[in-house]
Amino acid sequence: MNFFEHQDRAKAKTSRLVWLFVLTVLLLTGLIYLTVAFSLVLNAEMDDSVSMWNPEVLLWVIVGNTLVIGGGCLFKMLELGGRGDKVAQMLGGRLVHPETTDPAEQRLVHVIEEMAIASGVTMPEVYVLKDHSINAFAAGSKTSEAVIGVTTGCLNLLSRDELQAVMAHEFSHILNGDMRLNIRMIALLHGILSITIIGRILLELGWQERSYGDDDEKGGHIGLALLGLAFMAIGGLGLAMSQVIKAAVSRQREFLADASAVQFTRNPEGITGALKKIGGIPQGSRIKNAHAEEASHLFFGNGLQSDSGFSLGNLSTHPPLVERIRRIDPQFDGAFPAIEYQPPEPEPGQNSSKAQSGAHFLQSSVMAGVAMGEARKNWNPQQALNGQSQVSRVQLNHASELLQAMDPALHQASHDPFGAQAMVFTLLLSQQDDACREQMSALEENGHAALVQEMGRLLPHIRAMDARTKLPLVDLAIPSLRQLSPAQFEAFSQTLQWLIESDQQIDLFEFALQKVVERHLRHHFVAQSRQAPSHHVILPLLPHAQVLISGFAHIGHDQAAATQLAFERGIAQLGELGKKLTLLPFDQCNLPQMNEAIEHLNLATPGLRQRIIFSLAHTVGADGSVTLKEAELLRAFADALDCPIPPHVDTPIETQPT
Repeated sequence: MNFFEHQDRAKAKTSRLVWLFVLTVLLLTGLIYLTVAFSLVLNAEMDDSVSMWNPEVLLWVIVGNTLVIGGGCLFKMLELGGRGDKVAQMLGGRLVHPETTDPAEQRLVHVIEEMAIASGVTMPEVYVLKDHSINAFAAGSKTSEAVIGVTTGCLNLLSRDELQAVMAHEFSHILNGDMRLNIRMIALLHGILSITIIGRILLELGWQERSYGDDDEKGGHIGLALLGLAFMAIGGLGLAMSQVIKAAVSRQREFLADASAVQFTRNPEGITGALKKIGGIPQGSRIKNAHAEEASHLFFGNGLQSDSGFSLGNLSTHPPLVERIRRIDPQFDGAFPAIEYQPPEPEPGQNSSKAQSGAHFLQSSVMAGVAMGEARKNWNPQQALNGQSQVSRVQLNHASELLQAMDPALHQASHDPFGAQAMVFTLLLSQQDDACREQMSALEENGHAALVQEMGRLLPHIRAMDARTKLPLVDLAIPSLRQLSPAQFEAFSQTLQWLIESDQQIDLFEFALQKVVERHLRHHFVAQSRQAPSHHVILPLLPHAQVLISGFAHIGHDQAAATQLAFERGIAQLGELGKKLTLLPFDQCNLPQMNEAIEHLNLATPGLRQRIIFSLAHTVGADGSVTLKEAELLRAFADALDCPIPPHVDTPIETQPT
């Protein structure tokens, strides 16, 4: 199942959630009406004109209940804003700085960096929850806003392999489109909780006023308190039903994420070891936070109680631990090892491999950086795109190798907001020494002396770096750049644009870098409305698809015949309608025009975006091979369509000009 099929599956689950929610609201509305009508009949005493059927009361109950539940949903949606960092902060999470000196946090950041590079997802922000249980979560409405949260128990009690497996589980939720569903579920269930809140208010009002006034008034206040109790009971029923809703859409996703983690790491013992440790510690996976109930479906383990103790059975958002383990290890006997919370000692030589790789990096990376830019690699479009949600151990190993190949000075710079800015700017400097000096002089004259000094320090490392590590390094710098203030980001954005335009042209790498920064930072600092998909058929998108496919055909092929063949391979993926398209001249499908086409295609459904990206994948690989430039450009466009593609891994088959 590829990324888009997972997105469609998540959309189907969202539809099921909405229908379950509507049924729950209807049931609660009926119960509230019966409660109010019964209360009116009791207060009317012998008045025969008052009956249980009262259309006017029913109308007011429907309107009032809709406003209460809808208002609760809207409030929570506005509070969270679809952003994962809001969820992490709601749960008491503390942001982990990429330059943390804590060994356990360093290990966590390094593991997540590997996962991010291997899956093609921009490095998420990392949060730690101060809790001795073993648990983790991924949150955010889309991949560019994702965060990863872990408890201190998860951080300190799991081995590296177990931690890697848990992170692979969470990245599976990111890639499978589960996060937006989770955010929406929090909002919908908060709306149901609003009924209980209203009931508590009525109860408190009635209880506080019970001693005032005459007997009739006292009786009225007692009735108000009883009505509040009834509302709280109805709200409690709603919460129980919400648990059923969460269980209905959550349990199978956990099995899928466990299986994906095994596929990702090729290490079944990692995920089973983590699950066994949850069953072996007294805290289990319980989260001690007031918001644990509404966010329980986000967690790796059941966040509401110790998994080794009392269980809610089929009402639980998570399958039983034993069942999850036996899905992977059928021989498991059900016995959990007894474990006590105790922070582990740092693993010997934990950072030695990184330091050792840095020692010989500069000796070999110059030729690697030159060669990899133009080396052609085998290309199978179907296999490459299936990797969108089926990340393999090969890609994980590739990510680990890229991290080892990164110059330590650049890797360290990516972890600091100031250093990350300098690194991104240095990547955009001209390769010509004279032009480079002019650019740096202009920056210094415009008040960026400190940045210019840092850029000068990083420049030799940038010039010598492996070309494969450029965009991954930018991805790793995104969390640091998010720590800028809005004013700092605006200055950063303006300088970035000036550097891109300073040579009067935009090359492929500059365009890809600009798209990464625009997509993953602009939305973070500038609030923008989210538009629902407005294109459900391919016909109105064909002119925009024609621009993209033509542009990719020109970029990857010099000869007219090869360009035409690449275009035909691309439009063939659009069916009969695509065959009516013709190859555009290059001046009608340059990078700015391709960028404009992306804006329109972003309003298409996931299935339509799938067809477009498949077309582009067949275009760049029409001759069965791609260069690093082509593969990275495809990744940049796919990322702009919220469809991350893992890095392409293969052995170079030849070196030749493109």
